Amino acid sequence: MVLYFLNFGGWVILLLFFLTSNVLGRLSRSQVDTSAIQKKGGPRDWAQVGANGVLAGGAALFYALGGGTLALVMFGASVAAATSDTWASEAGVLSRTPPVSITTFRVVPRGMSGGITWLGTMSSIVGSLVIALAWYATFVPYNDRRSLFLASIVALSGVVGAFVDSLLGATLQGHYWDPDKKQITEHSAIDGKKLELCRGVRWIDNDVVNFLSNAIAVMVGGGLSLLFL
Repeated sequence: MVLYFLNFGGWVILLLFFLTSNVLGRLSRSQVDTSAIQKKGGPRDWAQVGANGVLAGGAALFYALGGGTLALVMFGASVAAATSDTWASEAGVLSRTPPVSITTFRVVPRGMSGGITWLGTMSSIVGSLVIALAWYATFVPYNDRRSLFLASIVALSGVVGAFVDSLLGATLQGHYWDPDKKQITEHSAIDGKKLELCRGVRWIDNDVVNFLSNAIAVMVGGGLSLLFL
């Protein structure tokens, strides 16, 4: 949908998110002991792809239906949020200091949703800026004063999306008690056995959190851009 409605430029921005996130992920896994990291799930599936990409595709369709620059900002905000969150997660595990909960500031296991580090936070900002710069270079005229403001909105929306992702991950996302390993996990069941819910909402998993944070980023980007359009 992105390639069809936003042409090659939109597809490159989406590809930029995918490639940089995968390179950063491979780098982080090569530097740390992954057995000590809380895993959020298995291989990428349709739910994970949809949670991170359906709103970008929807924004591309909105553009084709006449959404104009507003739709482009919403597209940029969606990709920036996905990039910002992914960079924060992948770089965060490389932090020498352990992550802390975004709500309680207590130390949490590496990879646990809701945990933040300074390295992850800075990487989140950089990731969002990379997408905003690519968006600026692709979609808007340089001689329009509004262009820089709109690119700034894309960057800000991405960081907001990552922040909301951590906040929802620490509060609403379901966390469960694994009696065998004596630890909290994000998996609702292991080997077909349902685990006891210890906090959050059972049906809210990492994919739901990704979608909700992405949606909020899109709404923030769309709402703020209306001030300049």
